Amino acid sequence: MDSDDNFPAAKRIITEIQCIVNSDPNLKEFDLVIQPESQNKSPVIYIDHCLGLESWCVRHVYEYVYQKLVSVRKRLKRQVSNETITLLTSALLLNPEVLTFWNMRRELILDGYLKPDDELQFSAVVLTFKPKCAEIFTYRRWIFFNILKDFSCNDIVLNELAVGLTAAAGYPSNYNAWNHCFWFIQKSLEHENFSLISHQWEKTKVWCSEHISDHSCMQYRQRLLKCLVADKRCLQHLECCTSKSLLRFFNSDERHKLMRPSEDYFGEAIGVALDELYFNEDLIVMYHSHESLWNHRRFLCYLLVNIYKIDCIKEALMKNERRVSTKLLNSNELYVKKHVLWLQTALCIPIKLL
Repeated sequence: MDSDDNFPAAKRIITEIQCIVNSDPNLKEFDLVIQPESQNKSPVIYIDHCLGLESWCVRHVYEYVYQKLVSVRKRLKRQVSNETITLLTSALLLNPEVLTFWNMRRELILDGYLKPDDELQFSAVVLTFKPKCAEIFTYRRWIFFNILKDFSCNDIVLNELAVGLTAAAGYPSNYNAWNHCFWFIQKSLEHENFSLISHQWEKTKVWCSEHISDHSCMQYRQRLLKCLVADKRCLQHLECCTSKSLLRFFNSDERHKLMRPSEDYFGEAIGVALDELYFNEDLIVMYHSHESLWNHRRFLCYLLVNIYKIDCIKEALMKNERRVSTKLLNSNELYVKKHVLWLQTALCIPIKLL
């Protein structure tokens, strides 16, 4: 039976959706509206640049567009029409995890039927419905890498990082969104654009303090931190002052041992890692029993000990972690004991709890 016979209204619904997508360059969101039965009116809802579709018709509409698109894909000679674009728009809004449909849109971009900027706008809308969908992020990276090829413009990349941050906020532990952001950081560094990494370092500090159970952002900061301590050009744009952390962590003799005239950024690099260590401590004090915070702390300890491999750092770290563990023992006993055991086995730092 033809899909048109199963649900005659499907063509009208997807045409209405396509008209809205085409006419509103500021469209910002798509979602399903729970409505179990038809209300004898259009199921497409459009209010304040937000697009919605009533849930009762989703299965029927998707079956219609899926069957039509599979038929188009099987043809040896494919003739592109506005109907194909309309079918793809509704199909991807409802189920963006079908890679074949994104590949069809890639072909349409290469053939000049779709504009890259419009596709970035459309895929950003789809992300609001499925913020963890890897296929959407892959599609956006493909557009930048193969079509736009511009990573030197701060405004363009900052907008993409903002898209990733919005997606990360829309789904917990959204590693796909953070990996997408870091891909752009890497491309920016390859083009010697070092200011973005400091922007992300400050931006995600606020994000972490508001999502303390979400380790995905902390992993992102770990990757940023590795870049910061590895290249002094990345440190030049940081606005935070690291000298206070150095004074707080090391005594005068230890600071003297750290002096490296040939590497004037060395102390600043350590200071950035120590800033993060103290920031992590503040979060642990405020929010008890969050394993993500302790996992992040272990990374910071490992970084300080194994990247720099200086005895005075290891000694100062032992004193600092003894202080922190003693202070937090009553409120975070289980996590403190696990942390102390890890320090002893992984870093050979013995700590005796009082």
